[in-house]
Amino acid sequence: MVVPQRAPHIDNPGRDAQVPKTNLPLPEANIVETYSIGESKVHICDNYMAKTPEEINKVVMDMHEKAWAIIRDIQEKGGAV
Repeated sequence: MVVPQRAPHIDNPGRDAQVPKTNLPLPEANIVETYSIGESKVHICDNYMAKTPEEINKVVMDMHEKAWAIIRDIQEKGGAV
């Protein structure tokens, strides 16, 4: 069933909602690979990756904390994990 829209998307037809642009300065990207997916390009930059053991450990610990928070939230709502 088609759901009518009150106002059609005229700024960005056929795509997801626009992401607001920020004026934050970004470091120069060191692009190591580029992929094309449809009309989009994905650049893989290696200067944004954790490289030292301390940086890697921090990323892993952050991931674990966020994952456990999600699991606890699902369990509190009665869901199965």
